[in-house]
Amino acid sequence: MLELVEMDDADAAELFIERGWTDGLPVVVPTPDRVEAMLAGGGVEADEVLGTVPAKRRTVTAGLAAVNAVMAGCKPDYFPIVLAALRGMLDPLWNANGALTSTGGSAACIVVSGPMAREIGLNAKGNLFGPGYRANATIGRAVRLVAMNVIGARPGMQDESSMANPGKYSLCFAEEDPAEPWQPLRVQLGFDRQDTTVTIMATEAPRQIGSHSNGDAETLLRTFVSIMKAPATFIVGKGGQGIIVLGPEHQFVLRDCGWTQARVRAFLTEQTRVTPAELVSAGVPLEVEGNQHYLPPSPDGKYPTIMSEQDLLIVTAGGHGAGWSAYIPAFSPNKHIRAVTRRVRPAGEALPDCGPDSCEIVLPGMAAAE
Repeated sequence: MLELVEMDDADAAELFIERGWTDGLPVVVPTPDRVEAMLAGGGVEADEVLGTVPAKRRTVTAGLAAVNAVMAGCKPDYFPIVLAALRGMLDPLWNANGALTSTGGSAACIVVSGPMAREIGLNAKGNLFGPGYRANATIGRAVRLVAMNVIGARPGMQDESSMANPGKYSLCFAEEDPAEPWQPLRVQLGFDRQDTTVTIMATEAPRQIGSHSNGDAETLLRTFVSIMKAPATFIVGKGGQGIIVLGPEHQFVLRDCGWTQARVRAFLTEQTRVTPAELVSAGVPLEVEGNQHYLPPSPDGKYPTIMSEQDLLIVTAGGHGAGWSAYIPAFSPNKHIRAVTRRVRPAGEALPDCGPDSCEIVLPGMAAAE
C-alpha cells in the first residue's frame, strides 16, 4: 500500500531509517515526481502486478517496486532491469519465501547479459564486485529493498539469516561478451544476441580464485575444482547450481587450449562430485533418507555438487590482472531453489497480442532450468 505524507526531505530520510525501511544506509526519499519518473523509465503503470509470494500473501506491483528503486538511488533507465530481476525473483522456481527467509542468508545475485548493460553503465570489468558503479550498487539494492519492504523479509523478523553475506546489500554485475567462438550467457541460455537478459540466483558470497601463470587448461580448472568441492559449502554433495565468473587471463588460457564453454561445464560438474568419505572426513554428516536435503548417491556412490552441466553458468567478466576468477555457489540445493532468467523488456515495447483468451509462447532458457 502506498501512503502520501508531507515533510522535510531530511526528516523523511531519518523517518525511513527509524521505521526500518532501509538497509541501514540513507535512502533517496521517494517523492511522487521521482516515482512517476521511475515508472516512465520502465514503461509500466503503477498497478501492474510483477508477481506474488503466496506463502506471505504479498503482491509486488510496479508502483511498489518504483518506490524502492527510487529509495535505492536508481536512475529511471535502470528500472527495466530492476523489473526483470523482480519478475525472476517472484517466479515460483526461485522460491522467494525460502530464499529470503532461510538461515542460510542468501544474496540475490543478479547477472546482466546484453547491450543494455553497457548503455546504462553497468560494470563488467575491474573491481567487478566492488564499489564505484552506481548501476551495479543501486539495482541490486533496489531488489533487496523490495524483499524487505514489500515481501517482508526484514532482518530479525522474517529474514532469519544466521550470518548472511555482504552481497545482501547488492550483488549485481554485467557480463563482458567473450571473444568468439565462445558465446555470452544470454546466447548460451537460448536468447538472441541482441537481447538483454537478467539472471537471478540466490547465492552465498563470491569466492575469489587465484591462479597465475598457469597455461594449461585442465590444471587451471583443477584449481577451480579445489574451491568448488570444499565440503563447507552447503550444496557440496547435495546437488545445486553455481556461477563461474571467468576473468580475462583464464578465459584466454581456456580458449587458447581449445576448450569450449560446454567442455568447461562438463569438466567442472564431473570433477566436483564427491565421495561419502570426503564429506565425512571433513565433518559433514551424510544426509539420510527422509531429511529435507537428502539426495540419493549416483550408482558409483558419489554425490554431485553441481546437479548437472546446465546448472553451472559460465560468465565472462572482471578486470585484467595476474589471473583471477570467481565462483559463486547457490546457497541451497536444486530441490529447494533454482536460478531464473528473464529477458529485459525495453520501455514502450508492446506485449504480444494473445487475443481474448491466451496464446502459447516459448520461453528461452526453460530447458536449462528443468
